[in-house]
Amino acid sequence: MRQRLSHADEPHYVIRSLAIDYEAGGHEDMHAHPWPQFLYAQTGAVRAAIEGRFWTLPTRRGLWIPAHTPHRLSMSSRLHLRTLYIRPDANMSQGACVVPVSGLLHEAILRVCDQGVLDDRNEIDRSLAAIIRGEISFRDPGRFVLLQPKDRRAHRLADSFFHTESAGVPLEFLCRKAGLSRRTAERVFQEECGLPPAQWRRLAGLSQGLVMIAGGSTIDDAAIAAGYQSRSAFSEAFSKAFGFPPSEAKRH
Repeated sequence: MRQRLSHADEPHYVIRSLAIDYEAGGHEDMHAHPWPQFLYAQTGAVRAAIEGRFWTLPTRRGLWIPAHTPHRLSMSSRLHLRTLYIRPDANMSQGACVVPVSGLLHEAILRVCDQGVLDDRNEIDRSLAAIIRGEISFRDPGRFVLLQPKDRRAHRLADSFFHTESAGVPLEFLCRKAGLSRRTAERVFQEECGLPPAQWRRLAGLSQGLVMIAGGSTIDDAAIAAGYQSRSAFSEAFSKAFGFPPSEAKRH
């Protein structure tokens, strides 16, 4: 049950929460928060743009976003987003990263979202806050992040890779539409992202496929949108990229 709060209680809050359900998908423009944020997709998936990187957040993973860090979000349909805002602490000052969510952390997040806040005057709240802090183990971003090119033209090209209608369009055409040659795109993506544009495009398509499946789309539809001719080829590439099969991206 959510607590009744007053302005006088605010100095005692150690964790705040926000629970939003998206039935038809959505997005949030660039914004930031004064407290560090732990973004958790209970069901569905989220893609976040943070500090020149695209992060893909499937279900049962959380995304740590440091305080005052600008970020932009795009969501799958049927997304149940659960967010914790944790009082700033010098021991939790790491940069943005993906965190696996254990069963214990999952239940703790839902408890806080149901309650509203955790108050440091309450012994149970203090214990729950300590569990949450302990469960949020910071990990290497690994398979869930793509570096975003800084070059304006390459940035436009990268954005186009997330659009399902561009899946079957030749790379040379997309390069020209973005205002650069294939050769220039190869150089810029390699220098700024560490990947050639074709590989960046492939990973972006798989990322979009993950978001689609988590939002309720079939694996076959996600495979087509990602530019794959067969479900088996898509599933193999997906598993290699993310470390789990497409079936595990389905919402629970």
